[in-house]
Amino acid sequence: METKSTTRVLTLMDSVGLSQVKFAEKCGIRPSNFNRALKSEKGISSQYLLRIAHAFNVNFEWLRNGIGDMFAEEKAIGKAQFAAFNQMLDANSSPVSQNVISGDNYQGTQTINATEGKIAALEQKIEAQTQLLAEKDKLIARQEQEIEFLRGLVNKQQQK
Repeated sequence: METKSTTRVLTLMDSVGLSQVKFAEKCGIRPSNFNRALKSEKGISSQYLLRIAHAFNVNFEWLRNGIGDMFAEEKAIGKAQFAAFNQMLDANSSPVSQNVISGDNYQGTQTINATEGKIAALEQKIEAQTQLLAEKDKLIARQEQEIEFLRGLVNKQQQK
């Protein structure tokens, strides 16, 4: 059974043109775990959705709830400027790419500069949430081990 968030993840995968394996690797998710998440009746976990949103700079609310646009930046600065900005980042801020952004797309540059602080803050929040979710997973695993240990003790007592 495919959930709505799973459908949006598949739409994003199609949009970026990556295989399931490459998509998962870019998000820092094991491909086998990602495959299981895609097939899960519960849908993809919030932790995975956060990783996906961060890896592809996607609007998390769109990914999780279908609210807003897939790429918030496209709405703010336009597709051409968004593409030029990504080219600049990919080219490690080469002077040619900087001229594309700062020359013909001055207004787009202003928008990018105005949102840089917000993006950095969101990235920090995502990282903090990812760490908290990882700690939660460790605690759950530890509790499951303790439960299994206690079950073993109970079984030994019942056998006596």
